[in-house]
Amino acid sequence: MNRRRNLILVACGLAVVVLLGIYGAVRPRGPTVDAKVDTVKVGDFMTTLPETGVVQRPRSVVLPTLVGGNIGTIAVHAGQRIAKGDVIATIVNPQVNSALQTAQAAYDAAQGRAQSAVETNAALPAQNRSSVVQAQANLQQAIVGLQQAQQDYASGQQSGLGYGGSTADDQRVAADTAVAKADTDLREAQREYDADLDLFTQKAISRDALDQSKARLDEARASDQQAHRQRGNLIGQLGREQPLLRNRVAAAEEAVTQARSALAAAQAAAAESHAGDVGAAQGDAARAAEELRYARDQVARLTIRAPFDGIVETISTEATDSLRPLQPGDAVQPGEAVATIAGDSAFVVRTKVDEQDISAIEIGQTAHVSGEDLGSKTLRGHVSQISAVAQRSDDPSNTSRQVITTVALDETLPFLRDGMTVDVDIATKQVRNVIVVSNDAIHKGDDGKPYVYVVRDGRARKTPVVTGSSNDASTIVRHGLAAGDQVVADRNPAVVDGAYVKPLPAPTPSP
Repeated sequence: MNRRRNLILVACGLAVVVLLGIYGAVRPRGPTVDAKVDTVKVGDFMTTLPETGVVQRPRSVVLPTLVGGNIGTIAVHAGQRIAKGDVIATIVNPQVNSALQTAQAAYDAAQGRAQSAVETNAALPAQNRSSVVQAQANLQQAIVGLQQAQQDYASGQQSGLGYGGSTADDQRVAADTAVAKADTDLREAQREYDADLDLFTQKAISRDALDQSKARLDEARASDQQAHRQRGNLIGQLGREQPLLRNRVAAAEEAVTQARSALAAAQAAAAESHAGDVGAAQGDAARAAEELRYARDQVARLTIRAPFDGIVETISTEATDSLRPLQPGDAVQPGEAVATIAGDSAFVVRTKVDEQDISAIEIGQTAHVSGEDLGSKTLRGHVSQISAVAQRSDDPSNTSRQVITTVALDETLPFLRDGMTVDVDIATKQVRNVIVVSNDAIHKGDDGKPYVYVVRDGRARKTPVVTGSSNDASTIVRHGLAAGDQVVADRNPAVVDGAYVKPLPAPTPSP
């Protein structure tokens, strides 16, 4: 009896199981949610500090003019590779060359006086030898003074040096040229005004256009009057200087005559030896040699050369026109920039890191450089230098100070240029061989604890996880997931525990 009852119970149970299976197979299935599904993998996790930087050459210098004058030649162009010692530009300055000639003459004379002193010391009494040397120096000085006075008289103006500078004729020509130009400008302004007046009478132009033409005419008339006045002042000034220059020549000639007489008297009276006179003459020769070296150095500075191998970045522009590069004939002053050159070495990127972030930056950290100018290219680099000074931010709204950080690029691109703006991601933390998932896969419950949706048998299953460090894109999962698990990496609110999930196809890479 019991056995029969047991068989009946077993049969009923099997019937229930079959009915439940049939119901599960035929009962309505919930809606399927399309969602992004990622396969969990073991990989590397990196925390980066994003900044904006500027591509630069690590070594860049501005080459200035060391003496004034006019540009003779510009021997290079922007983008040209140069070697140390290559000529960048030349300066034309007749005064500097004339000064070298004068220094050479003075040196030769001093050497001659020193040699003469040695010879005289051996033949003349010591007590008068000094007088002979001094008389020789006075004569040489008087001769140099006469030469200076004669050169000033020939040039028509008093330069104070006896060489160089523009002559009176040059100034007259310049003044005449300025007057001629002003006259031409005045005639052209008068012609334009007359034409505009005729057009205004015919109502072809406005009163404002006529007034502008009248203003240009008035301005041209004022400039013309000023040019005539300046030429008159110059002629008067040069005329007043002529008698003075003539008197200087006469005085210098008299000084030479007296110096020759004094030298003859000293030589006639020489009878004793003065050893100190030889030393004085040799000292004069040494000073003359130093002045000669200085004059030669000034002449050498007329040629601007590259101090090292590199690339010409820019040629400076004319002082009064920022769009016009320097050209032969342009006047330049000492210290005026001529060109900028950069060392022919790998590029660096300099970026400014806020003071609150600098504690995470260390020498040697990996950095990735990208940006719109680089297209799809990403360049690898490393932190090579951290400034010791925090400086004020260029952004007035940013009250924190910033530290200049240099990233040396380990690779380059043919089109990379100094001054490009790029994005810099400095790897401040790197963990290897961990499970990393997208931030979109991490959810938090009402209790603040994280969880993910693991896809099993096509359905989303809420799975608690323990997370670690995070960055802008991903998070480390320390517990709760294993490699190969599939998780929903989507913020779709339709994805809930038990929902059916259909993985979205992977996007096609953009060209």
